[in-house]
Amino acid sequence: MQTPSIPRTGAAVRALGLLVGLAGSAYGQSAQFTDQTAAAGLTCSHASDPASSLEFMSGGGAVIDYNRDGWQDLFVFGGLGNPDKLFRNNGDGTFTDVAASAGVARNQRGKAVAVGDINRDGWPDLFTTVEAGTPGYGLNSLWLNNGDGTFTDAAAAWGVAGYSSPTSGGGWGASLGDYNLDGRLDLAIGEWLSPSSIRNRLYRNSGTNFVNATNTSGIGSVLLGSKGFSPIFCDMNGDRYPELLWVSDFGASKYFINNTNGTFTEATAASGTGRDLAGMGTTIADFNNDGRPDWFVTAIYLASAPVTSPGNMLYINQGSHHFVESGAAWGVNNGDWGWGSVSADFNLDGQVDLAHTNGYPTGATFTDDPSRVFMNSGGTCSQVAPTCGITHTGQGRGMINFDYDNDGDQDVVIFTNGGPLVLYRNDTPRAGNHFLRVLLSARGTGNAPDGIGAHVVVTTPIGARHFWVNANTNYVSQSETSAHFGLGAATFANEVRVDWPDGTQSTWTNVGLDQSVRLKARPADFDDDGAITVSDLFAFLDAWFSQFGTDGPPYPAPSADFDLSGPALGGVTVADLFGFLDAWFAGFGT
Repeated sequence: MQTPSIPRTGAAVRALGLLVGLAGSAYGQSAQFTDQTAAAGLTCSHASDPASSLEFMSGGGAVIDYNRDGWQDLFVFGGLGNPDKLFRNNGDGTFTDVAASAGVARNQRGKAVAVGDINRDGWPDLFTTVEAGTPGYGLNSLWLNNGDGTFTDAAAAWGVAGYSSPTSGGGWGASLGDYNLDGRLDLAIGEWLSPSSIRNRLYRNSGTNFVNATNTSGIGSVLLGSKGFSPIFCDMNGDRYPELLWVSDFGASKYFINNTNGTFTEATAASGTGRDLAGMGTTIADFNNDGRPDWFVTAIYLASAPVTSPGNMLYINQGSHHFVESGAAWGVNNGDWGWGSVSADFNLDGQVDLAHTNGYPTGATFTDDPSRVFMNSGGTCSQVAPTCGITHTGQGRGMINFDYDNDGDQDVVIFTNGGPLVLYRNDTPRAGNHFLRVLLSARGTGNAPDGIGAHVVVTTPIGARHFWVNANTNYVSQSETSAHFGLGAATFANEVRVDWPDGTQSTWTNVGLDQSVRLKARPADFDDDGAITVSDLFAFLDAWFSQFGTDGPPYPAPSADFDLSGPALGGVTVADLFGFLDAWFAGFGT
């Protein structure tokens, strides 16, 4: 379904936008971050078990808008003796821990977390893992969101509480994705332990439980003994079916091509990937703006041992499942001992930047290893962490990006093993640069919830920018699932296009910038209940009459700006009413 296109800008405005866009901004301008941990009320610490030889690898969390109020909340592992935290975003720059009342304040020594609407009821759920086979560490948890601020653990009922016995959970990485395009989120779990058995595993979501598809999918024998950290889903060749990329330690990372029939074919060597020798964290983005997703993997860098410890890898996508490793050429290989990684356009100049956190607890080389921030200048990167405000030198493990204050730029959280997390607010001067933040809804369609697996393309006078919506781990942590675009000096988007996993396409034209928008596979489903009924008309009219003649309330309130004109191009006008009515009459009763 396509939202009606209603032009609003004249030739003069378009020409001015083109000239400004062509003038552009200075690529690679440094970002600026400010530590807001205490001010935000996020003064909590992860506790590590000194008796465990593996606890030093834990410490993470995830972004989850658990109450669907449009403000991103934060789930945090507590570790030894500390219950897990669920911080509700109060919408004023502060957070409140509601884990106890939500029912998720479990002391589980958690390892990895994944967020997504697993049972397709419209509410985001939480899946968490524990260290496998360790007495007293408990079981994996599948926290199903009840929609009333509470969660219920359904891991046993869904078959993912533990992989071998009632006393063992298991998993060091967890990601959600719809690998068979049936509209349900499947689950990949990476296991670092026990090379003697298949503990890296893939589960197919049947709708009521998870079915172990590790062997039937063709990945089991390949991953036998692989010390997996971060499995991720992403369509790497544009056929809509996501590939499975498995980041693993000790030179065992794998690249699996999706055969579109529920099976995968391993193509690591043929694709030119898998060259990372100590793969841990990961992120996917279009770093060179060629319309193809690239793959970044953190690893260990030692200048004295370039063969055995060559550092981070940046696999630039050439198409047809072929990549060129370009970490050194881009200046991002030297990350010391890297763990969690994120990618975002921190300065909104139209170039996707990189960041990752570091550390290793023993020896002098990596003990106080500073985190990295690599600013992309259009083919090369500059390391600016020492001057941009991200000064974390603790034992960083997980790392996430999200827009916690809804101001349009991406903020960062670093989770510390055995120490406090740190929230860095992005305070980078805009310098004439603009953004667009896109959240997806696929309710009432055959697509996965929240548009997971969709490809979003924003075209402006300075070119096209691409984003692949996913729910992937970036090392025991998960960032927000919105598609965030820095768009440089462009003043409007000629087109916003969503390529949905089911093969349909939605297009909006002449879209205003500097706003967060929720785009729907069924645009007339205004109340987002999965059906187009008369209630959508009433809901829209209520919003339209309250907002008419204004730019609408700030995000996240439901907006009557149906045509997405935004503040720059007129906001809420009579055109929104006509546009909605056209879509509603076309969709009503279907």
